[in-house]
Amino acid sequence: MISDDPTHALLLGRMAQEGDTALAVLAISAGPLGGATSGGALAVSRERLWLTQPHLLGGPSVASVPLASVGAVTVGGGRPVLGAPRALRLEVVVDGRPVRWRTLAQRQAVDEFLLALSVARDLL
Repeated sequence: MISDDPTHALLLGRMAQEGDTALAVLAISAGPLGGATSGGALAVSRERLWLTQPHLLGGPSVASVPLASVGAVTVGGGRPVLGAPRALRLEVVVDGRPVRWRTLAQRQAVDEFLLALSVARDLL
């Protein structure tokens, strides 16, 4: 899980401060086009789903929710949109509301992240 992405470093550092360890990390970006660079990251630990995302002004923010608040997760897309790089759409239901991101990660990396999320939720 080594990455040169500063959002990953921020997220993993914050998790370490909270005494948590990432089981899997996935680069994401908000919006319909997916972006040319990561822009943010999702991480799953044994008890929480973590998110870091940049802001227009100031540094990125980090947030987390208990895995008990995480519902269905779906992956779709995979086709270019308006000339943007091919990005997969990731939808996670949190507290009954869908939250959507795009990722430029390969499908295998997304599947590994989803497997880690599923295993962590089964351990609750």
